[in-house]
Amino acid sequence: MGERLSYFDENIPCLAACPVHTNAGAYVAAIADGHDELAYLLARLPNPFPSVCGRVCAAPCEDACRRGRIDEPIAIRALKRFVTERYGVEVGPNSRWNALAAPEAERPERVAIVGAGPAGLAAAHDLRLHGYPVTLYEASDVLGGMMRLGIPEYRLDRRLLDAEIDAVIGLGVDVRLEHRLGRDVTLEELRRDFDAVFLAIGATRGRDLDIEGHDADGVFRAVEYLLNVNRGFKVDVGDKVVVIGGGNVALDAARTALRAAAYAAAGRDE
Repeated sequence: MGERLSYFDENIPCLAACPVHTNAGAYVAAIADGHDELAYLLARLPNPFPSVCGRVCAAPCEDACRRGRIDEPIAIRALKRFVTERYGVEVGPNSRWNALAAPEAERPERVAIVGAGPAGLAAAHDLRLHGYPVTLYEASDVLGGMMRLGIPEYRLDRRLLDAEIDAVIGLGVDVRLEHRLGRDVTLEELRRDFDAVFLAIGATRGRDLDIEGHDADGVFRAVEYLLNVNRGFKVDVGDKVVVIGGGNVALDAARTALRAAAYAAAGRDE
């Protein structure tokens, strides 16, 4: 019996399902015991973007939650948002993590990171906490990658995103915007000038359907559509829109198109 219980303690589905292995069970238990600050720190420890994830994460931990075998999964993402709103960047520059986070003694080895999306920023965060000097190269003129350019603002407040990014850059990250790999800096130069190079260029290209007409006028990849809208460009999708797909990107594209149509109609009425 003891071995059986040990197996369940050591093999936690929600933790295994999380891409960054956040111990969701531990911070949910801390909240249940009234230790909200501890819960925030447990959620924040492996993840520099808990406030972002508390709003837009697909919550694979909830899909894997053991409680779902009995009735319903625990609302893990909502509980994460609950503690970040009390102790995260939402409370301003005096957030609990900012008060605790401090890089270790500086190390001599320098690291270059290419790409300032969630992967690149997370790597910069962890490396700086261990004392490594980090230079972050980003092809665009903004930080955040698909968090900023792929997720619509109505789902993710840009002020909150900026605050979590600022907390990472504030650890002493050297940022080089509008530096595209292969155009403004080469991999050979980075390998020559740095002790290590981390490539985090992201996945900003959509996928085509292997059907006739996929490249016809008026057919958009959802990813490219969202990228253009989030950059402030006007994309004319006409009066009737069909979205093929039912994932998060498809739903974001559909809701963004609906909002664009509503604003256009309001403008015509005025």
